[in-house]
Amino acid sequence: MTNGQQARMTRNAAFNTFMVTNVASFSTDTAMTTIVAKMVTDSATAVTSSIAAEADNTGYSAEKEVAKVNACATAASLCANSQIKLDILGNLIVSNSLNGTVSYYAGVADAVCGSRLMAVYNVMLTNLTVITTEYLTAAQLTAFLTEITTFTGLTGTTSAVVGGQSVVTKQFATDLKKTNANIVVVKKAGLKYKVSNELFYNGLQKACKIPPITVRHTFVNTTITNSITLALLANVEGTLSKTKELGLSNSLGIMAYSDVSAGLAIATYILPGFITGIQIVRIIRGSTNIFAFAMVPGTMTPEMEEAVTARVDAFIVVEEAKKAAKAAKAKARKAAKEAKAKL
Repeated sequence: MTNGQQARMTRNAAFNTFMVTNVASFSTDTAMTTIVAKMVTDSATAVTSSIAAEADNTGYSAEKEVAKVNACATAASLCANSQIKLDILGNLIVSNSLNGTVSYYAGVADAVCGSRLMAVYNVMLTNLTVITTEYLTAAQLTAFLTEITTFTGLTGTTSAVVGGQSVVTKQFATDLKKTNANIVVVKKAGLKYKVSNELFYNGLQKACKIPPITVRHTFVNTTITNSITLALLANVEGTLSKTKELGLSNSLGIMAYSDVSAGLAIATYILPGFITGIQIVRIIRGSTNIFAFAMVPGTMTPEMEEAVTARVDAFIVVEEAKKAAKAAKAKARKAAKEAKAKL
């Protein structure tokens, strides 16, 4: 289900609730009662279709998208670490059978992705005693297998299969369009209440509006390592200027954000015994944004802390200024267009 479709489903539910609550205002209006009854029926049909779309393997699944992101990021991190030890040992054949690039897993269809994830899992499991706990642990492999199982076990498909676009079944799209057409008719039928019942009319107009469409399915996953040992770092605290979420890396060194706005953002990484890290990243709307950051061991001084805070604050000020300037230009263009229309 796309963002716009979800917003229309929300609108439909709110509209039906409003009309049931205010039925006394139009109960004697044959035209209005007829179209409202049709809207209720069509809305219920769309709900049923949406449920079928979620279950169908051609339908988009946000949960599967998240699971794929997590499993692929983990695979890349564990493989990269394992390759280091295998290269040191001169075991290039096994090393080359692994792949530490996230896109190798995430950039293909779900079935191929699942196959590649299991393939590298089996290689690492077979060679666990050779790679040793310094670069790979049994617990990490167990957690990785759980992520693979979660991803492959979910129904639906991820956006990677269809070039980054969310899809639903054709039937759901068709049924939802019927409710959109109903809203158009309702608004026309309700014009008569603008004078006779202004309160009902205003409420009706509000109920017909589509709620703001928020950006969803925009993820940021950052793998954090020790710049010296290349070990994955857990419990790293993070901030990202494009989200209110607070980051915390897991046992595989992955810091994940699931509700992020698009554009340039500044990230910080904090862990005792390491220099606080700062990273400028560009977030792409609706995509899985995967980054990496290596933290440098060391001790932060008060002066260094102040410098980090100042840099983050300065970045945010500049970005806010750009945002305000862009909004001002848009407002000016709109005013000019309206003035021209009045001539």
